[in-house]
Amino acid sequence: MNNSESVAKIEAKVKQKEAQRARLEQLERLKLSDFVEDFDLIEIEKEMKILKSKLSLKVEKTLNQLDNLLDTVDLNPQKIEDTKLEYLYQNFMVKNEITMFAAPPGSGKSLISVALCNMFLSINAIKNVIYFDGDNGSATIKERNIHILKQNWGKKFRYLHESNALKKQMWHIIKQLQKTNLVDVLIVFDSIKNFMIGGDRDKNKDVSKIMEILQSLRARGATILFLHHTNKPQKDLQELVYAGSSAFQEDTGNAYILSKNEFKGTFIFKNFKARTGDLKDVAFIYNNNHTLTEIDFLKASETQEISEINEVIKDFIETQTQKPTYSQIMQHLQKTGCSKNKSNQALQNGKGRYWQEEKLTQNNKSVYSLIPQQPNVVEYPDADNNLQKTEQIVKNTCTSDTTSRTSPLLGLSDTCTASIQVYTGENMNIDIPVL
Repeated sequence: MNNSESVAKIEAKVKQKEAQRARLEQLERLKLSDFVEDFDLIEIEKEMKILKSKLSLKVEKTLNQLDNLLDTVDLNPQKIEDTKLEYLYQNFMVKNEITMFAAPPGSGKSLISVALCNMFLSINAIKNVIYFDGDNGSATIKERNIHILKQNWGKKFRYLHESNALKKQMWHIIKQLQKTNLVDVLIVFDSIKNFMIGGDRDKNKDVSKIMEILQSLRARGATILFLHHTNKPQKDLQELVYAGSSAFQEDTGNAYILSKNEFKGTFIFKNFKARTGDLKDVAFIYNNNHTLTEIDFLKASETQEISEINEVIKDFIETQTQKPTYSQIMQHLQKTGCSKNKSNQALQNGKGRYWQEEKLTQNNKSVYSLIPQQPNVVEYPDADNNLQKTEQIVKNTCTSDTTSRTSPLLGLSDTCTASIQVYTGENMNIDIPVL
C-alpha cells in the first residue's frame, strides 16, 4: 500500500467518525423536543449508546496504552546533559535565552542594542542577526548610520524596518522563523509593544500571546532580545520599573533595567531577573562606530556628587602622613560640606577600586590607603576566533577618569595618562600614544 492509499483510508475513517459524532449531537437535540414521548427516549438512548461505543466515548484507557505517545514527548536526559550554558557576553547575555531590556523612552536602548548586535557578530558569538525595528523612523536610521552597519555585515545582519517592510510582512517572516533552525541566530524585537497585534500590554492574556511566540523561537534555537519601556518612576522611590503586565517578567528568562547616566555618559544595565546564568550588573560607554566600551559598573553609576566626594577622599588620603581612619575621613568630608550618607556611600563603593581598607588588630579600627595603579591584562580571540592575544595597558597614576581605552574586539575599558602597549601572539609590540 502506497502513501496516498494510506492517507485516503485515514480520511475515510475520520469522515465516518465525524458523521457519527454529528449523528450523536443530532440525537441529543432530538431528546429535547416536546414531541418526543418517554418510550421514544428509550429508543434514542439505545442508538446513542451504540454511537458512543463506536466513538470510544467515556471508555477509559490505561496509562500503558499511552506509552508510545508519551515516549515521543518525554524528557530526554542525554539531551539535557549535553546542553551547555553559553554567553553571548560573559555574565550578561545568555545564548538561547529570552532577555528583556526595559528603559525609559529616548534613553538609547535601540542604539545600544544595535551596538551589541555588532559586537556579538564581531566576536563570533552568533552567526546571524534578525532585527525587527517597529519603533524608529528612517531619519533616525540614517542619523545612527545603521544602513552603513547593514552594508558592512550584509546578510548576516538582517534589519527589517518600515522603510522596506510592512508590519504584515514582518509577521510573515516571524511565522516562517517558527519553522526554521535558529541556532546561532539573535532575534531582536524593538520594541515589543509594536508586535502585540493590538493587545494590551497591561493584560496578562495579551502579553502571554506574544511571549509564547518568543518562546517558540527560543525552542528553535534562537537567542531572543526584546526591548520594552519603563513606567515613570514614583517620586518617593525614584526607581525604574518595566511597564505593563507581570507576564513580561514571568515569561522572560533574564531581564535588565537600562538607564543612562548623563554625568558619566554611560549606559547602565541593572539586572532584576536572572533565571539562567550567573548574571551581573554591567555598564558601557557607546562609541560612534557602533562599538561599546565596558567600564566598571560602580564607576559608571557615579553621580557628579559622588565623583566629587571621591576626589576629596583621594586628596585627603594622599596628603596624610599616616593612613587615616574611617572616622577621620568622615569628619573631613563633613567639614567640607559633604552629607554623611553620601560620604559613607562613596567611601564604601570606592573600597577595592580607589582605596583599600586595612583592619588594625590593636583597636579594631580601619585605616585607608590609595590603591596603586596596576597594568591591566586582557585576553581575547583574534579575528579568526582561534588565537589568544593579550593587550597590556601600562599607565601612570591617573588623576581623572575622562580618558578611556577600548579593546579591539571586546571593548574593555581602562583609564590612563600614559602610553599603551599591545602585545600580540606574534610577539609584536605596538606603541600607541595617548591623545
